[in-house]
Amino acid sequence: MATLYGDYQQLIMQAYEQKREDNTLPHGLMHLTPANLKEECIKKCTLGISKRDEKAIRDFCGDLDKSKTCKRILEICSTDKFRPLVNYLKGKSENPEVKNIELLAWLIDFPGRPWEIGKVISVEDQPAKDPVIPEIPENPESPATPVRLEDAIQVEDAKDRGNTGTKPLEISAFRATPRKSAKTLVTAIMLSLVAGTGGMWWWMQPPASGECMYWQEDHYEPVACNQKIPNAVIIPRDTLRLKHFRKITRPDTITYQALGKVWYSKIKGEIEYFTLPGEHPVVFGYQLRPLTTYMLETRILPKN
Repeated sequence: MATLYGDYQQLIMQAYEQKREDNTLPHGLMHLTPANLKEECIKKCTLGISKRDEKAIRDFCGDLDKSKTCKRILEICSTDKFRPLVNYLKGKSENPEVKNIELLAWLIDFPGRPWEIGKVISVEDQPAKDPVIPEIPENPESPATPVRLEDAIQVEDAKDRGNTGTKPLEISAFRATPRKSAKTLVTAIMLSLVAGTGGMWWWMQPPASGECMYWQEDHYEPVACNQKIPNAVIIPRDTLRLKHFRKITRPDTITYQALGKVWYSKIKGEIEYFTLPGEHPVVFGYQLRPLTTYMLETRILPKN
């Protein structure tokens, strides 16, 4: 299915934030100012430029004079033109113009650029990095309300050293035994049939209560799949998310130690934090993003 522009923009921002987390952004994007961003564009132009990227630069600067090189166009381009993109990347504005997103796509070498109507841009085409999933305790405690980070993703480091192995299977040597009587054999067969029939009956029964779940404010609740919950979407049960996926309602408890253990969403200007990666529990199709140092330092720590 063709990629919508909103999805394309989200993919670019995910790629940008991943590069920021990995410290692989170029200087002009790592140290955001309009002047640094302009200088980075000029520097990148000297490495060569394709026709598609040339169009993005000309559209950004508003200079279609083909007698000028892209490098020259950027040199005479007003530095203030780069300010909206800087403000957007710093979280000071929303809804950037298409030309700003396409310039960012060029600067970070986003492989799916540019966006076009009907074009399919697959997430699989992007550089993949496995999400870091926190270690899960075997017997977690239900977090209190409000949810603190340490309560939601607590990891039990102490393990029972005496139960690390599996008890070896004891196999007795085969010994010849007297032939069983016919009565004993028939009894054994009947018991096997009863057990098998009972197992088949159990297997064919509808799912028991709690085989599905729904989102309740800051966590998932188990529920029967045929139960109706007002204003809730019933989905198949996912044991991991049911036990450990939480919305962190106390962002002030998030510190540098949370990097790699917290994911966030930004929808209509509202930022939410969660303890596992994956899809947003309410806005289906929206993938949570890993918390970055930049997000922590600009969105969380200043408020503490």
